[in-house]
Amino acid sequence: MSDLFDILSSIRSNYVDQFQNALEELRAGGHTVIIEPPVLNEAGELAREGSLELAARYDLAVQDGDSASPSMFSPGKMLEFQAIAFEGGGLSIVIAPFSWDGVQFSIDGDPVAIATALAEWFENAVSAPEGVAEDAIQHAAHFLSDPVVEGQTSRAQADLGTVDVDVVVDLFDRLRFAGASRVELGLPRS
Repeated sequence: MSDLFDILSSIRSNYVDQFQNALEELRAGGHTVIIEPPVLNEAGELAREGSLELAARYDLAVQDGDSASPSMFSPGKMLEFQAIAFEGGGLSIVIAPFSWDGVQFSIDGDPVAIATALAEWFENAVSAPEGVAEDAIQHAAHFLSDPVVEGQTSRAQADLGTVDVDVVVDLFDRLRFAGASRVELGLPRS
């Protein structure tokens, strides 16, 4: 796996395949499942949290009569590989092993510009693309934390949900245009 798109595709496929299998098992057990529903506030509108005021999604909700209980999905296995670095357009990208539903971004650059780029990117990533069926995976990200800044490095944790790889590649472009010099994806720190 020497191509950036290939390695990200493999990480995503590893997670999404396990997620789809879990959904199929729930359905086979007679459960009605809502796939990747948005987190709503008491008024039924998108709940927005943190300093970036970002929306979020649950992994799934299991319907019981007129109500539904949100539920989390945790994959059983993570794709293992050696960290690999890529260079392009003045941006260094390092990909270390991580799970699609639990990644930490470490980004070197101006913290204000980085936070703006992350927020704008996530606003697009948390939305399901047009034409996605309600009973299918939504191709949407689920969560992005507010960045924590240490010097010129911003760290944010994300659940990429089922977002497509090209949306993650779009993040790299946005960060490059925001002046980032380095982006590392890896497991969140404990």
